[in-house]
Amino acid sequence: MADGSEMTKETNMSDYGYGTLGNQMIELFTNAEPDFGAAEVLIRQGLDINLTGCYDDENLLSETIGEYCSSARIFLFTEVCGPCDGDACNECEKMKKLNSHVGPTLCAIIQFFLDSGFDVKKYDGCFGAQCLHTLTLSTFDHSMIRVMKLLLDAGAKDREISPSADSIGDTPWEAMATECDFQRVCEHAHSVSNIYYAACEIYQAIEDGRPYSGIDWYGNAIGKKIIKVLTESNGEEQVFCTLDLPEFQKENCFTRTLCFLYDGGVLLVNPYADLWTDTILPETELVDVSDHFEMILGDTIKQFSFDHKSIKKGTTIYGQPIIIMEMDSGKKVKFSTNFGEVSDENREAFFEITG
Repeated sequence: MADGSEMTKETNMSDYGYGTLGNQMIELFTNAEPDFGAAEVLIRQGLDINLTGCYDDENLLSETIGEYCSSARIFLFTEVCGPCDGDACNECEKMKKLNSHVGPTLCAIIQFFLDSGFDVKKYDGCFGAQCLHTLTLSTFDHSMIRVMKLLLDAGAKDREISPSADSIGDTPWEAMATECDFQRVCEHAHSVSNIYYAACEIYQAIEDGRPYSGIDWYGNAIGKKIIKVLTESNGEEQVFCTLDLPEFQKENCFTRTLCFLYDGGVLLVNPYADLWTDTILPETELVDVSDHFEMILGDTIKQFSFDHKSIKKGTTIYGQPIIIMEMDSGKKVKFSTNFGEVSDENREAFFEITG
């Protein structure tokens, strides 16, 4: 029988470094419709589902995740997009439509590997971490969080992706946080950056020993009716204030996370204008600030939109995310920050209600 390299050459198959059967497995999952039946045949033929790649920071599943998502994007670019300058791909409606298929299929692929004996705990958790790490550049939408939880529920954890004792490698959390910052600061893609922020909140919850299953992207709040609004207590200190500075004047400024309660969960907005949802409230003392939001109490969240404002001082450009929460009543709640306009000690977020 020909060895892996010979078989790859004969069949024009890409050599991913996993031998004949491993390479065939990855090829099966680079199509729009993965062939799970053929994948089962490869396992019966003796494929080791826990193969390590040519490098010690990748494995058969992490490679499959990357190749599947990459092939889905190539299909989009060549077959769907047509001529395009490539700007704001992650905001593109065509990309979102494609991802509505990619996300569930990716979940099915990972579940297939888990059911077939893939060990996320191999090499002290490196295998699971490698898969979590690959998710960073996978779907670029909220389905990434569902896939992430699938791996975490199976026992995957945040750690260096290389098992080498002397390795100081990247971790899934670090990769997720880096991409979150990139989407926010460089791309100004705040709808995407906030999905990454929710993923980072999951890692933070795990580190803190808190439940993570209810943490998800902001879109889970769409269609929900606002019941009340709470925020973290800070003794006698006033929750909201008015800043009246030469360079910045605004009412309703805040420095603590706001919690918009709805039936079954809560939408959280922090002082940096990041937002995410959870099914449980923060484990801190909370105070009711609903009186500041009387105009939208009882209204249902219709949609979120995002914008960006740049502040230039000398050669430095500061970015201010803008979040607009539109209610079914027609009212809109705008959240943003004064980053770049004031000194660090006066940095705060603020909200405005219009309509």
